[in-house]
Amino acid sequence: MVPEVFVEVVEAFKDRYTATDICRCFEIPRSTYYRWRAGVNREMPELHQLIITICKQLSHRVGHRMVTDLLRKDHEIKVNRKTVQKVMQKYDIQCRVKVKRQKHIAGESNIVVSNLLKQNFKADQPNQKWVTDITYLPYGPKMLYLSTIMVYWTQDFRHEKRMC
Repeated sequence: MVPEVFVEVVEAFKDRYTATDICRCFEIPRSTYYRWRAGVNREMPELHQLIITICKQLSHRVGHRMVTDLLRKDHEIKVNRKTVQKVMQKYDIQCRVKVKRQKHIAGESNIVVSNLLKQNFKADQPNQKWVTDITYLPYGPKMLYLSTIMVYWTQDFRHEKRMC
């Protein structure tokens, strides 16, 4: 049972039934009802409001450690990081966790080919030696692949018209 709802129910039926009878009907101890009632009217502490404000200003990009540091440095409030963490959990203002990039694609194997050139990049004629590499570029929710191919047949590595 949600404490706020139960307190509202007791307040609504208070003129017909006693709080004791309503608590007995819902099988909730009277002491629990009175504790809930005291908590409903309680306003949010200043520290909680400050933590919520800091998190909103930083777009929920920082965790409890950074919020604790900001409270100490900017507001000169000495508070334990666990206290800040509990407040952030209570109001569901945890920082957003960065999704880790997938390092390999499921179902595909990483085939490693032996080094056939053995660092000998000199070629006597065109199309004799080709080297390639692939780069993975994250693009939104997808992954793009950039494959480069280089043909070695010249002695120098300057970009000339015949190579471009």
